[in-house]
Amino acid sequence: MPVSNLIRFLIASTLIIVLAIEPAIAADTAAEGVVVAIGANETIALQRLTASDGRIRVDGRLDEPVWQRLPAYDEFVIVEPDLRERPPYRTYIRLTYNDRGLYLAADMRQPPETLISRLSGRDTRELNRDSINFTLDTSGDGRYGFWFGISLGDSLSDGTVLPERKFSPDWDGPWLGRSKVTEQGWTAEFFIPWSAVSMPASGPVRRMGMYLSRKFADTDQRWGWPALPETQPKFMSALQGLELESVAPRQQYNIYPYVSSTVDRIDNRITPKSGVDVFWRPSSNFQLTATVNPDFGNVESDEVVVNLTATETFFPEKRLFFLEGQEIFFASPRADTRSTSIGNAGLPYTMVNTRRIGGKPLRPTNLPAGVAIDRRQLNEPVELLGAMQASGQAGAVRYGVMGAFEDDVRWNYQVNGQPETLIESGSDYGIARVLYEDQASGAYRGLGFLSTAVVNPARDAFVQGVDAHYLSRDGKVKLDGQMMTSDVDVAGRGYGGFVDAEYTYRRGLVQRFGVEYFDEDFDINDLGFLQRNNEYRLRSSVQLIQSELDFARDNLLDVRAFVQNNVTDDLFTGGGLFITDRLTFRNLSRVLLRASYLPPQYDDLNSFGNGAYRTEEWTEFNARWDSDPTQPFAFGLGGGFREELQEGETLLAEGGFSFRPVDNFTAQLELKWQDRGGWLLHQRRDLMATFDAEQLQAVFSLDFFLTARQQFRLALQWVGVKAREREFFR
Repeated sequence: MPVSNLIRFLIASTLIIVLAIEPAIAADTAAEGVVVAIGANETIALQRLTASDGRIRVDGRLDEPVWQRLPAYDEFVIVEPDLRERPPYRTYIRLTYNDRGLYLAADMRQPPETLISRLSGRDTRELNRDSINFTLDTSGDGRYGFWFGISLGDSLSDGTVLPERKFSPDWDGPWLGRSKVTEQGWTAEFFIPWSAVSMPASGPVRRMGMYLSRKFADTDQRWGWPALPETQPKFMSALQGLELESVAPRQQYNIYPYVSSTVDRIDNRITPKSGVDVFWRPSSNFQLTATVNPDFGNVESDEVVVNLTATETFFPEKRLFFLEGQEIFFASPRADTRSTSIGNAGLPYTMVNTRRIGGKPLRPTNLPAGVAIDRRQLNEPVELLGAMQASGQAGAVRYGVMGAFEDDVRWNYQVNGQPETLIESGSDYGIARVLYEDQASGAYRGLGFLSTAVVNPARDAFVQGVDAHYLSRDGKVKLDGQMMTSDVDVAGRGYGGFVDAEYTYRRGLVQRFGVEYFDEDFDINDLGFLQRNNEYRLRSSVQLIQSELDFARDNLLDVRAFVQNNVTDDLFTGGGLFITDRLTFRNLSRVLLRASYLPPQYDDLNSFGNGAYRTEEWTEFNARWDSDPTQPFAFGLGGGFREELQEGETLLAEGGFSFRPVDNFTAQLELKWQDRGGWLLHQRRDLMATFDAEQLQAVFSLDFFLTARQQFRLALQWVGVKAREREFFR
């Protein structure tokens, strides 16, 4: 064959091949749009919506033409377990914006038989279901941000995030989110109004950070973009960069009036009530909220807890007004009440515990001699007249103030059979916070001041604190500290503080070390929470996360230890070693093991002011197995053994199940049983006693959803204790 003919043959063959495959390429392009690869440290300049694009209807369908015009991004890798490999199915993300807000579309591919949808109330995160979550750093430099989540079926979740990975579900924002099942998987749409989020003042080009995570429930994996698994220390400072031009948020205000009525069957009275909540954001970097005569009748009830010790039980805030914008008052990681670790993180240390506001009243001080108030009145919450909160940012400084005012307290009692009423003033509360933050050199530095005041004719309490924070440029070194002083009537001035250090040795291996000191006069519990004063303590913990083991999907090991002495007598009042291990098998079942050891020590609290007593060494072991949570019926069983503080042993058993035959119905039951031998309790003055006791606790709930926003819930909690005296001690 002549060379010229050979060349013609090759050209013709090439054209035939190109023409043959071109329709397939065009079809793929039409389905996916233009998929753009992002390089390391590359910033995405978002395209602005134009008038010709029309309006985007947030319904989860992605049928607007603009979504096909915009470029798509598929940069997800597997981050739970920490594989950092490309997942088996694609996720296409598109973003755009206008003067009203930010739009995000997610097109998630997977086989239809792998879809898992479970409806729930807002901010329910523990369910294993398909979801897409979007974190937005609106500060632009890793100082603060917001996160938003859509689960398949339209259950929503949202909250705030602070450096470096401190997520909180307390904020509920006015944003839109919807999902839709497709032939190739499912899709979701987000709309985040600019007026709903805090942002600093900015020039013509505004910078933000973004993180996306997709939960693939069929294999209980999480896929993320960028690749920021929890085994690495950096998060907020390592998000995907975004650039937006000419974002000028509009002023926003919301007014929520209400009318309610309370029927009191004990006192045989009906109390009508009305009030109003006001939310005003005049600019992107300032927000004012206020409430007059607030009603908290729709607040979820607390867990049932049996606590017969001298230390207080902590109950988290659930009232939405006090949850809104509360993150500015978190002066250290110890103030965070939600730990993601499997280890025993302990109770929070915080100067601001808003559950004190409108909580139990101070005991009456002007009662006639011999008159006692019944316990129901002593535990009844005080009515609030009103509260106000303002927060904002000016350059590198963030600030927040809050004030709240209680109504008078009425004490009803009888004298010689005649009803009498004593009226005493409620308390007034004030909080002020200023925080300076700097990241000019790549490392995060923060310096803050927090002040609280509780004013009452019977007792005034003032607390001030200075806090400092540091995170190295590579995220390996993290330091947090807070020094505080309190001035309380009668007790006088006290001092306390702590310093915490964290170091990441390598991927998945982290060590923490802390030291704290609180003198005997230090008291922040009029508005804050501190389990005890009069102590100094050293604490340390090590956490190791391992992924893709030969015999399991992942393993999480947590080892903690502390030693503690009191200040007044320098007695050894606390110490122990705590080991927790959670192993997740490839079939998604889990085993959780806990072992604890406490050496002989002194207890200077549980005699209720009648001196210290010595306790024996104490060991405990618990084990629990849970089945695959992705199945419609999942269950778990566990048991354990614990020594008591003097003599005796305790056996523990627990079990529970969850039943989800359809997406919109869930039944759950959890049972816990204890057989205690030698339970040591205070009786009166210096008399202590041990008891043989049985305790049974049950928690049952039924949830039915007409839609993701219409829920019927029935929840029951029950605790029963039967005890018999064994021995008495003085």
